[in-house]
Amino acid sequence: MMAPLAPPLDQPVWYEPLRAPSWLVPRVRDGATEILFCAETWDETGVDAAGTDLRLGLPLFLAEATRFSTNARPAALREAVEPTDLLPEAPLTVRCAVAPEAGPAIRVRVLDPLGTIVAEIAREAHDEATLGAALESLPHAVVEVVASNGVRPIWNSLYGFPAGGGLVSYVRGQRASVRLGEGVLPESADADATTERRASVKAVLEALGSLATSTSEPFPALLFFGALLAAHDAGSPVVGELRLLTNARCTAATDPLDPVFAMTALVARVFGDLQLSERRMSVLRSGDDASVKRWLSRVQAVT
Repeated sequence: MMAPLAPPLDQPVWYEPLRAPSWLVPRVRDGATEILFCAETWDETGVDAAGTDLRLGLPLFLAEATRFSTNARPAALREAVEPTDLLPEAPLTVRCAVAPEAGPAIRVRVLDPLGTIVAEIAREAHDEATLGAALESLPHAVVEVVASNGVRPIWNSLYGFPAGGGLVSYVRGQRASVRLGEGVLPESADADATTERRASVKAVLEALGSLATSTSEPFPALLFFGALLAAHDAGSPVVGELRLLTNARCTAATDPLDPVFAMTALVARVFGDLQLSERRMSVLRSGDDASVKRWLSRVQAVT
């Protein structure tokens, strides 16, 4: 029998940790086509840790891309399912699988509500560069398949993701970011478990921070900041060690229309820089967007 599934994520993985910045996410109309993205196992061999993050990160990435580039209503499961598992009803289901062999191959299957396979998208990859190219082609390929169900492309001036190896890190980082809020150790955990968890959290944050500072695109920074706040909310002691990396990305954002400029008001509070936070919030309050002002009230509660 299939184990109960956690509720699917219907927002980007960074949305809740960043205190629900609703103005950054396109509104979805009533009656929009629902698409459920999930990971599924390919065979019983399994995949290693990097393969797991790729497999579980892929539906999160495709759901995010679909939210920002189409008129659909996507959601994504956090865990992998078996190919024969029945899923919650949705007009369309997109199942993503990664082969366990070295040099991953990717399979994306689109199913209708009856479980009939509508289309199968396959991509080969033999290294990080070809894997990046394969991943980059998938959002458009999925949209082409689901277009007959009323899904239409939309243009979003903010949305963009890295290319090549940066995209591979971005997709893996989607799952890694979610993982930071899971499996929080109890205070009674032994020293070895605590040390291992600390090292794991630090490695994830450093990787996401390096990606965020390597590009001017805002979404790698949103992913990094979301992971940072998830770790902060979970009480991780390593967050303070990421201050220099965080400052490097925050100080580069000087345009009030840049989402990173706004997020600086939030992440600065994590490091106790209330003056910087207040300066950014003062600029943002001068605008007319009520949703931004509601978000700022939630930011002020962060300590």
